[in-house]
Parts: sequence; structure tokens; C-alpha cells
Amino acid sequence: MRRAPGPPRGLRLLVLLLLLRPPPSRAPNPAAQAVSLGVDWLTRYGYLPPPDPAQAQLQSSAKLQDAIRLMQRFAGLPETGSLDAMTIEAMQKPRCSLPDVLGSAGLVRRRRRYALSGSVWKKRTLTWRVRSFPQSSQLSRDTVRYLMDTALGVWGMESSLMFREVSSQEPDILIDFARAYHQDSYPFDGQGGTLAHAFFPGEHPISGDTHFDDEETWTFRSKDGDGIDLFAVAVHEFGHALGLGHSSAPNSIMRPFYQGPVGDPEKYRLSQDDREGLVQLYGKATHTPYARPTRKPLGPPPQPPALPPDSPSTPVPDRCEGNFDAIANIRGEIFFFKGPWFWRLQPSGQLVSPRPARLHRFWEGLPAHVRVVQAAYARPRDDRILLLSGPQFWVFRDRQLEGAARPLSELGLPAGLEADAAFSWPLNGKTYVIRGRQYWRYDEEAARPDPGYPRDLGLWEGAPPAPDDVTVGNAGDTYFFKGLHFWRFPKGSVKAEPDSPQPLGPAWLDCPAPEPPRTTLKPGACDCRCELSRAAAGPRAALLLPLLLLLAGGAAAC
Repeated sequence: MRRAPGPPRGLRLLVLLLLLRPPPSRAPNPAAQAVSLGVDWLTRYGYLPPPDPAQAQLQSSAKLQDAIRLMQRFAGLPETGSLDAMTIEAMQKPRCSLPDVLGSAGLVRRRRRYALSGSVWKKRTLTWRVRSFPQSSQLSRDTVRYLMDTALGVWGMESSLMFREVSSQEPDILIDFARAYHQDSYPFDGQGGTLAHAFFPGEHPISGDTHFDDEETWTFRSKDGDGIDLFAVAVHEFGHALGLGHSSAPNSIMRPFYQGPVGDPEKYRLSQDDREGLVQLYGKATHTPYARPTRKPLGPPPQPPALPPDSPSTPVPDRCEGNFDAIANIRGEIFFFKGPWFWRLQPSGQLVSPRPARLHRFWEGLPAHVRVVQAAYARPRDDRILLLSGPQFWVFRDRQLEGAARPLSELGLPAGLEADAAFSWPLNGKTYVIRGRQYWRYDEEAARPDPGYPRDLGLWEGAPPAPDDVTVGNAGDTYFFKGLHFWRFPKGSVKAEPDSPQPLGPAWLDCPAPEPPRTTLKPGACDCRCELSRAAAGPRAALLLPLLLLLAGGAAAC
């Protein structure tokens, strides 16, 4: 995935200067965050032009509205032109890495719903090979080859193209499962973000090559609906490898957003929109419709793999219910652990995916019997990651386990005691481990517990006892979490903000705000809180409100 160089500076400065700056005790203003993330997203996927230092200040709200409407058309949403909740939710869905709009943003006007890259293969028999296979999936190599073969065959049935698997020669379509940066302009971003990408036909060595994010959990005929269906994504990406761009048609496999499994690969057929796009590129099929092209046979469809040992029997938890087992800031991302699952919050404040990832598929080497992570933190001196469960902890280098389990007594806790929370405090570089109403302190540089502990947690004024976990945000503030709430301690302070606790879900996990308690007013009485808010806002807020509604799709207060 190509990371956009950033939204137009002029537009972002305009929004940030006009929006009311949130007080330090509160979470970031959701309107400002929505606009910032929206502009990032629209630029990355071609709806807005890349920023130009000399022209960015000329970006207008009308251009932003047009870009949002075009994105909403692709996503099948009402074309409101505002970053409403449905639009932001669509932007957070897993999707293809490639841009939706080909050419200069704002200049593309298509009569058809499908887009053509303008390049085609000059030959009609294309070779392919899987060079590297997924490491984070239970799918066998033969299953992966079968799915690639069948996905290519879907396009061959509707065209004059033939596909042949090769084992040694350099193929036209080289297939890889890769992670993060992998020598092209579209680095992957881990589970739940961008899924795959493919390169259009041409004379370049990379033309036609197709890459899948190896950190995704690729599945085939998954019974529990978990993971990403490899066949559906492969059909989409091979459309790009043949020259098709993204489509806005509701039933098109070339829609940019992942739509879930598409059923039995042997019975799957392209939509009318996809067939029309393919015919424009390669003409109508010369063989009998739906006859499988001749190619190396791979045998019948394999049976779906057995569920891995870490597969929980319980349903996927709801992140908005709070009560997390552990919360940790790991290299700028906030991880929320709950049972054998976890969510990741990017530094921008956006969830990597609304669906949780599986604990054991991400943390490679974590023993299967560890079903709950009770605390976690990143060790600043060497960037190692510690996961605590029961009276033990495990050390990870990136995602790989280093060594065997170690007792929490190494961190200063009495033998056999479990931890409620653990975090590293940047003010002094020490690690704090909490149990109930007490905490211990560990000196990471000296690799030994500090003397004189435990101490009473009440020294952190306002902190809840036995928190679910504690972590330090990227701005240096310390957050205690418990149940559905969080307490914020400003950077360097051991006293909670007066308005703590605050609801956790809306501020961190894109959850709806809890409804305020309803009060019954007598006839003719006013809601004084509302009137006071209006009076305090003054004429500045009155001028800002239309702009906020225009840019962020906000709702009028009160």
C-alpha cells in the first residue's frame, strides 16, 4: 500500500485553526479527527490530489465535498458530501491497496461503473506461479494453489485468456504473500487494514504481480466467518492484474472494499459489470461460455482445514462492552486485549479493524494454554514486549517469543502473585506493576526491583483500585482503565483530571456515546445546561457550527 504523503496542509491547517481546541482533560475533538483521517484516506485512494506546497491552500470545501460524494458512490452510500458516521465506517473497512480513482483526482469522469487501466496483455496465454505462501494461515500450499488457479479461471471463462501454472520459468503473474514493506510502493499494514494489491499489465518486471498481506488470517470455507476469504480477494486482485480498476457497481468483485466470502469457487461467476469491463479489454470469449480453460489440473477442492487449537468456542467479544483484560501502548499503537482476542488502535486514533485479531495467530510462540493476557507493556530500553498472564510473563521481540516463561517475582511481586496492570512511565523510565491497591516499581536499567515497595496505589490520586490496565499515551499522558471508563493523568502528574472518569468506548474504540440520564422537565421549564452551553459558545461557535457540519457531518447540539 502506498502511504499518502499527507493531506493538503492548507486544508488541515484551516480546519485545525477553526475547530474549537479540546480542553486537555478530554479526548481529541471527534470532528477534527474525522476530517483529518478523512482527508488522509481520500488522498491515499485517489479522490483528492496529492498535496502541493504551492497550491494546497487553494483546496476548497467544495472540492472536499465532491471527493466525499465520489467515495460514497463507490461505497454504495448516500451521497451526502459529508464525513458522516456511515462514511467513516466505510473508510475503516478492510480493502484493496490500490487507488479507486485512476489518473489525477477530480479529473476522472467515467460513463461506465468499471474503470480500465488502459493497459492489456498482448498475449492470450498467461503463466502464473505462487513464489511464497502464507505463514499465518492454516491453508496448505495445495489449497492456496487451487484457489489461485480457480480465481484466474473465473476471468478466463469470460474472455479469450488462458492461464497456465509454471514451476520454474519467470511467470507473467508472480504471486507472493508478504509483510510490511516488501520492495514496492504499497507496504502492508498488518491485520485488518489493506489486504492485497496487484499491478496492471505492461512491460515492467512487476507487471501483473499480485501481493497478499501475510499478516492477514487467510481462510477458505471458514465455518465461523473468521479471517479473510482468500478466493474472494484473489479474484479481485487478478482483475487488476488483467487491467481492470475499481468499480462502484453493487455486485462487482472489483469494488474496493472487502465484501466477505463469495461462496463455492467452482460455482462463482462474475457480475455483468465485471464481464463488460473484461470484454472491453480482451473481447468476448472464443470458447464455450463457462467452460474451464485448459490448464494444469490441481484436483478437487480440498476440505476446509480444522480449526487451530487457539480457536475459542465463545463468540467474538464486543469491544464496546469494555472490561478489557489488558491495554498497552506498543510502539505507538494501543492494544486492547480481551480473552484470546485483541484490537489495535493506530496512532491516528483509527482502529486497524473493528474486528478483533486472534491472540495466538499474532503473538507467535505464546503457549496455547495462555487464554488471557492480564497486563502488557513495551520495555523502553530494548523495545521488547512483555505479556503478563497468571504469575508469569513472556518476552517478545516484535511478534516472536524469546525464551521461556519467567516468574513475575523477577519484577518484584511476591511469588505466585498475579498482576492487574503494568506500564512503563516515561517520567522516570521505571516500570510499575499493580495488584489491587498496591504497586511495585522495577528499575529496567538496573534490571532489579526498587526497594521500599509495595506502596499504596492511593499515591496516584484518583486512580481506581485493581485497574484493568494502565498505559501511557503518545503525548505522555497516563491512562488508567477499568470497566467502561478511563482516568487521565496529565503528563508527569500523579493526580487524575477532575472530570475523570470518562467513557472509554467513544474516546478510544469508535463506540457510540452512552446516553445521558434523562430528566423530566416541567411544562415551560428550560434545560439550563443546554441554555448555558449556548450562551458560553457565543458568536464564535455560531460561526463555526456550519463549517463543522459541512466538513465533519456533525449533528447540531441540544
